[in-house]
Amino acid sequence: MTWWERLYLPAIFRGLLVTTRHFFHNLVGFIPGLARKGKKRNIFTVYYPEEKVQTPPAFRGMPVLVKDSQTGEERCVACGLCEIVCPATCIDIQPGETESEKERFPETFSIDMALCVFCGLCEEVCPVEAIVMSDKYEIAELDRGKMLLQKEQLMVTEKDVAERIKYIRNIYGTWNY
Repeated sequence: MTWWERLYLPAIFRGLLVTTRHFFHNLVGFIPGLARKGKKRNIFTVYYPEEKVQTPPAFRGMPVLVKDSQTGEERCVACGLCEIVCPATCIDIQPGETESEKERFPETFSIDMALCVFCGLCEEVCPVEAIVMSDKYEIAELDRGKMLLQKEQLMVTEKDVAERIKYIRNIYGTWNY
């Protein structure tokens, strides 16, 4: 790099030029007389309580447990992989066994949503697609105790998260390395 490039002045001026151009372009859109003829201004505002944002399938919202469509029971086999991989340690599973002692199931399954960082690692390691990231994003509470969600609160039907399950099968089903 030359001496002039090492000063980073050209890069700084280029950045300021881009910022200034965007500023004035957006400013002109707000003034009705200066807007381009025949062009409508794009409004990016979503009036939140009345309007809801349509989330794409890749959106990582609140993690939920999926019910099996045939039996109505949770798909989870209490393997504990999601609990181990969670960087925030917000998942807690207490496994139990059926009467025949051949199958495991979670006796208790809880997620502390106050700690969850929505990373999606739990979804990625689950071998039976029992935990997926839903499109729910309205989870704010005033009491931290209400943020600890139990198995019954986390259960959703397979139909509710069908689009996300299709997405993760497409993404995680292809190995890109």
